[in-house]
Amino acid sequence: MFSFPRTTCIVVLLALLCHVHPARAAEESSPSPSASASPTPTPSPTPVPLADVVGAAETISASLQEIQNNLAANQTGEGVTHDLEKTKEEIDALQAESTRALTPGVPLETVADFERRWRKLDTEISSRTRALTADATLIDKELARVPAWQSTWTETLASAQASEAPPEVPQRISGVLSAIENTAETLKKSRAKLLSLQSRIAEQAQRVAGGLRAIKAAQDAAVERLWEQDSAPIWNPEVRVAATQDLVEKSQASFATQFTQLGAYLAREGARLFYLALIFCVLAFLLFKIKQRAARWTVDDPALARANRVLQLPLATAGVLTFFFVRPLFEQAPRLFWVTLAALALVPMLFLLRRLVDRYLFPILNALVVFYVVAQLRSVAASLPVLSRVILLLEMLGGALFLVWFIRSTRTAKHETVSRKATRAAARGALVLFTVVFLANLLGYVGLANYLGAGALTVAYLAILLYAAAGILEGLFYFALQIWPLSALRVVRNHRPLLRARVGRIIYLAAFIIWLLLSLSAFSLREPIIERVRAFITAEAAIGSLHLSLGAVLAFGLTVWFAILLSRFIRFLLEEDIYDRFQLARGSTYAVSTILHYIILLLGFFAAIAAIGVDMTKFTILAGALGVGIGFGLQNIINNFVSGLILLFERPVQVGDVVEVGGATGAIQRIGIRASVIRLANASEMIVPNGMLISEKVGNWTLSNRQRRMELRIGVAYGTDPTRVIELLTATAAKHPLVAAHPEPRTMFEEFGNDALLFDLQFWTDDFDNWPRIKSDVAVAVNDALAKAEIAIPFPQRDLHLQSIHPAVASALQDRAPAHGMEPARPRAEG
Repeated sequence: MFSFPRTTCIVVLLALLCHVHPARAAEESSPSPSASASPTPTPSPTPVPLADVVGAAETISASLQEIQNNLAANQTGEGVTHDLEKTKEEIDALQAESTRALTPGVPLETVADFERRWRKLDTEISSRTRALTADATLIDKELARVPAWQSTWTETLASAQASEAPPEVPQRISGVLSAIENTAETLKKSRAKLLSLQSRIAEQAQRVAGGLRAIKAAQDAAVERLWEQDSAPIWNPEVRVAATQDLVEKSQASFATQFTQLGAYLAREGARLFYLALIFCVLAFLLFKIKQRAARWTVDDPALARANRVLQLPLATAGVLTFFFVRPLFEQAPRLFWVTLAALALVPMLFLLRRLVDRYLFPILNALVVFYVVAQLRSVAASLPVLSRVILLLEMLGGALFLVWFIRSTRTAKHETVSRKATRAAARGALVLFTVVFLANLLGYVGLANYLGAGALTVAYLAILLYAAAGILEGLFYFALQIWPLSALRVVRNHRPLLRARVGRIIYLAAFIIWLLLSLSAFSLREPIIERVRAFITAEAAIGSLHLSLGAVLAFGLTVWFAILLSRFIRFLLEEDIYDRFQLARGSTYAVSTILHYIILLLGFFAAIAAIGVDMTKFTILAGALGVGIGFGLQNIINNFVSGLILLFERPVQVGDVVEVGGATGAIQRIGIRASVIRLANASEMIVPNGMLISEKVGNWTLSNRQRRMELRIGVAYGTDPTRVIELLTATAAKHPLVAAHPEPRTMFEEFGNDALLFDLQFWTDDFDNWPRIKSDVAVAVNDALAKAEIAIPFPQRDLHLQSIHPAVASALQDRAPAHGMEPARPRAEG
């Protein structure tokens, strides 16, 4: 038989069915390469069926109306147009001020201030550009849908006219086409407007980019010329001429430019001043509310005295706190705005600091206020280099004279303290710095003088500001612990001094870190130092296929340390404030805390592994491979670990239980990962592996309850009424306050002994830990009761060898025997 290809069979069959030649059918059925490579023709639009014209027209009319409403509601273009002219004026003013200020010898702090303002403008323009681009993209998407709509409804109109539909139908279709055309025209106009705004914004963006390049060049030049003489000495006649020119000609233009810039900014962002005033009013209202309470609480708790001194000035405290909300609200404010606002915040800050520091530091506070005012004047005059130089020269001279006076005055103090010595040492360092700045400025090293002087004063200002802020926050936290809801927590009531100390240290530590970072910024060192530290800790060291870095190791250690701290805090909070609110079984709290501790540490370990950068899939494979080896090599440790988990979940023994293990009896102090600690009666501690508590026989004296039964075996002389003895012993035991009433004490006549009638007194106590003392007390009470009832306790004559006793003791025993109605003990003969 012959085998034909399947394709040939199909072609022949198609030819027979279609009455065509097989070759032609095959040619038609297999597309040519050229045909397959040609693009697929666009399908012609399908007209809307006449029966669906009304519904489809309503749908597309709603879509077109929604587009029109969105275009009308979108105010991005109007907002950009409204702000563009003000932004342009602000850029003009900033560019003019930068051109005048960025001259050789310009201070680095001035360059940094200009950089911040240019970058804020760049951020603002970039956000507007992104908003315009997003709107233009949406309009393009809507415009891309218009041709399809027009084609579909054009075909629908032709179909309606060809089928001689009622006149209302073509009219409705024509209305839809007209609405589509109007919407398309509106979209095109909006897109053209957005594109025009984008071009105008791009022009301003180029200007801002140019300003940033000029700032970068000025910054690099200032750093390079830091150790060079960039100006003539102060006594040079050219300097005097330039100073006169600055005062007469340039100062008016400079200040006018700054006022213009401030006016443009307030016209654009002036509404935010209302929010700042609202924040101040809210803070002042709250502080007035707690002012009286703070005074009352301070009487009861003298530890709050320092915090109370701050809160007794609610307006000043509110003013300082409000100052910290200025930066996020007015990020793009010009220099004159910050100078004015900082001067306003200086007064309340001074009042607060006089309440927080010692009295001998008041002259330093007053001097810093003067320095601050002069420094702000120098900042305003930064665009006038010679005038700024003269102001710095006078500022350093005055500061040096003040420090000389302060050092000499503190030497004559009657009480010399460590704080005074440290302050005097800091004053000496500042005196040296001020002298260096003065000489550098005098000799023409203006860049170096501005760098050192401005940085040192900025560091001092930041120190007093953050110290005042930390004192305020500490005081607010102290008094927050006195009011609801914090005062309702047991952890607060029981550990208020501890919380004060810990949180106070955290507040001042955070203030110090912020001060350090801002101080580095004042000397333009923060970014270089951070970059070098980042490069150092991210440098990798290859150990085979493992790549480690110091940063990864630090991340691992910090993550584990944080997990441990978090576990401690959560367990502390649970034990102090949560467990007591629920009726939990004894020992369950320890189990929950321990299991939670294990879970947090495990999650922290995995997070630390991820922080190193180890691939968790590889770590899982490695852990699986090591698991087998661990299972064989450390099976005893794993057994004890699993046994510890069983002890925590099943709780056959719990922390605080009195158990008997291996003949030793003691109380369980801790159930650890591998072993448990048992404290014995002799105050020693026995470490028992957890597996031993699971696999071996363990006696638990306190598993179901903490009652302890005690027994006393008592013998009385023959001839005594047993019933009387039973009643006497039972009543005596029941009188003890720590003997349980249920079960009741009971006495049983046990047997007839050789020398006495033997009774067994049994009684219980709920105070398990003190059972030896209770048993002793009951025994003493029984002895006194028998003596008072004249019931004799026989002396065990058969067990006494008087020959081995001291003669005086033997004589005493012989004399005591008749008193109990017994025969005197006779020495037993040898043999």
